Amino acid sequence: MAEILCKKIPYTFQDPTLLDTRSFIGGKWVDAVNGAKFPVLDPTDNEKICEVADLGREETRQALEAAQTAFKTYKKTTARERRWLMRRWADLIKQARDDLAAICTLELGKPYTESHVTVKYGTDFIDWFEGAIERQYGETIPAAKGENRIFTIRQPQGVVAAITPWNSPIAMVTRKVGAAIAAGNTVVCKPAPETPLCAIAVAKLFERAGGPPGVFNIVTSSSARSAQVGEEFTQNPIVRHLSFTGSTAVGRYLHAECAKTFKKTSLELGGNAPFIIFEDAKLDKAAEGLISSKFRSSGQTCVCANRIFVQRSIIDKFAAVLAEKLEKTFRYGSVWDKQVNFGPLYSPKAFEKIEAQIKDALAKGGKIFASGGSTTTTTTTTGGEEGKGKYGPNFYPPTIVTDATREMLFMKQETFGPLAFLVPFDGEDEAVALANDTSAGLASYFYTEDISRLWRVGEALESGMVGVRVGLISACEQPFGGVKESGVGREGGRDALDEYTEIKSITVGL
Repeated sequence: MAEILCKKIPYTFQDPTLLDTRSFIGGKWVDAVNGAKFPVLDPTDNEKICEVADLGREETRQALEAAQTAFKTYKKTTARERRWLMRRWADLIKQARDDLAAICTLELGKPYTESHVTVKYGTDFIDWFEGAIERQYGETIPAAKGENRIFTIRQPQGVVAAITPWNSPIAMVTRKVGAAIAAGNTVVCKPAPETPLCAIAVAKLFERAGGPPGVFNIVTSSSARSAQVGEEFTQNPIVRHLSFTGSTAVGRYLHAECAKTFKKTSLELGGNAPFIIFEDAKLDKAAEGLISSKFRSSGQTCVCANRIFVQRSIIDKFAAVLAEKLEKTFRYGSVWDKQVNFGPLYSPKAFEKIEAQIKDALAKGGKIFASGGSTTTTTTTTGGEEGKGKYGPNFYPPTIVTDATREMLFMKQETFGPLAFLVPFDGEDEAVALANDTSAGLASYFYTEDISRLWRVGEALESGMVGVRVGLISACEQPFGGVKESGVGREGGRDALDEYTEIKSITVGL
């Protein structure tokens, strides 16, 4: 470990071998052919953690070929064999949960306690897929011709290319890779350049669980070389399915490129989630739901509430309730402190984006209603500078902005940070129209006690997932995905395994 980490951290690894900076291709741990490496930075101070192998197109091609070779054998494994492989893998992840949480905290800046949550979430996916493997059934179909019999079977697709994001670096790997491998496919995974260490550690545990060589491959690359990897993924005919979580712009490009060779795609793209609070809502519950949706992971999830619409008659009261609950919810400090539950943004770029949205809002009449919590006394006009100085260069405290209007930048641009802009509305039809006025359609939320409104609004919102009187909707058993420009396909639950299989119909003449 001393040779890998460039800085000291207040944590002692139980299994230092989980820390590695190499990629995993065909069952072998490898560096880049040309020896290139790229730095991974700690978001709490922007200091270098380590340097990781920077692979390009040549190594990606090798990984795909290794996956193709492995598929010829792995596709013949029984559902029971795959199930027990997944069980061993999940058990090893659970045993290593403390070290995995530490790696997540190290490279993402998540508070250590919160990192444990994402490790648990990641394990949940493997547990779920393991239980579902032996329940992928075909069916018999009544044939119009009496002398024929028709039945269907599900078969794996082949080599899957998976590109995972930085904001949940364990769960997003297991959600994609776990489903694909459970269904009998082989995978080449490219983790985000900001968080490669988690993916590497999860692959190590797969190897120790007895995963066959070439079934799960890891290709690490810098931002500068990621385009090479993406090009190989989209252009190589070996790849039959590409799964990507990230921005809509990149997803649109990957989708178009994959269409040239008719690859299947699963794309979980940008969100711009509305969060509606009607005047009949229980404000305490609505505030708690908003805090869990808006501020977990420092506001850096694709299903975070982004546009908060509050009925005009209660907006002042709701702002006060929300501020009071924020004051009591979060504790700031070292992300290694188990009492701390709010950490920094993942990079200086993220901090700059937040500052731009705040400045835009203030210039257009918005007001900072509350910023920070019980351990901060932020009084600056932008809300972030004192926290930045006290808790690191990328820290921004939870901030409530009132007098927000539809002309502000946040209405069209996903925030991905801890800013809660409160926008007033007058009636139900207006609220639904505002919520649907976006090209995104990933998640939506609303709070009401009116059972008729619950059905009306739930059905009217244009999103793949709706939370009604709940702020946390992500779950391993849930079909996760969006509509409109928020992507195609579903991840999680029974639908995830279906995404990675092909239905074959077989007609037998008697």
